[in-house]
Amino acid sequence: MPLPPPPYTPSQPLIKPSDLSALPLPIIFKIISYTLDPRATPNRWITDLEEEKVRRIWGLFIALRGVCRSFWLVSTSILRTTYHPPYLNLIQPGYSSDAYPHDSHPSYFDSAITPASDSKEDGPVTPASTGKTGSVLAGRSRETAVFDRWIAIRVGEELRSVESSLSEESGAAQEIFSRFQPVARIEDLLPVYIPITLVKPRHTAPDAPTTTLPLPHTHLSVTLTPSWCQLWRWAMPYGRGRNGKDMVLEVRRQETLEGTVKRLGEGLADMAEGLVQWGGRVL
Repeated sequence: MPLPPPPYTPSQPLIKPSDLSALPLPIIFKIISYTLDPRATPNRWITDLEEEKVRRIWGLFIALRGVCRSFWLVSTSILRTTYHPPYLNLIQPGYSSDAYPHDSHPSYFDSAITPASDSKEDGPVTPASTGKTGSVLAGRSRETAVFDRWIAIRVGEELRSVESSLSEESGAAQEIFSRFQPVARIEDLLPVYIPITLVKPRHTAPDAPTTTLPLPHTHLSVTLTPSWCQLWRWAMPYGRGRNGKDMVLEVRRQETLEGTVKRLGEGLADMAEGLVQWGGRVL
């Protein structure tokens, strides 16, 4: 008599092999660094070493950092470290910059790359942790967003310059430093120089738009003219005025960006005391 079949037991789920995102960041950092170095990863078809470097930077920017979150964090940090010195050289005289604040936003930078030294301007960066949750853009300052835009412009212009000697600069980089960088820097300095009783820091939860102080930093933006600095509150979809923005205050520009921010703070203080109306001008 044949034996009965053995009882059914469900099979154990197979363990999926780990992907690239499971690698430690120091290893990913080494891998990407080697891909950018033609001497470490030679190509027999290389005819121009500088052109090859430019093409590899372009490949890092447009393709390699899109592989996974870890590649994005490491690649973006490498790009920022590479292009930070030339970015600083293009800042207008008398203006300040903090486009790559390594330790200003731990929620973002601790999840990617942290500096090996205490200096914000110098020194190599080394991998820190994996940072597997949250947006890769969380905690990014407004000037850092402008810096990232300039990197995109610079990488594209460098590629076009090696592809054709007839290539010309688009002029977009000039607009970055004449318009976007000063505005972004002033917006970043608002919660630094203005008391919390007038402007709420950006790490607080955003509130519904109001016409009372303190104003949430997340709802504020700045517009610059040759002589004036205008502070606007984003009021979509409740607001009036152009593009759903409501002007809070207008002050005369000072010689430095910090001086202009302090002037905005003085104007908001006068507004709190009833000396300046909403949307008024402070001479």
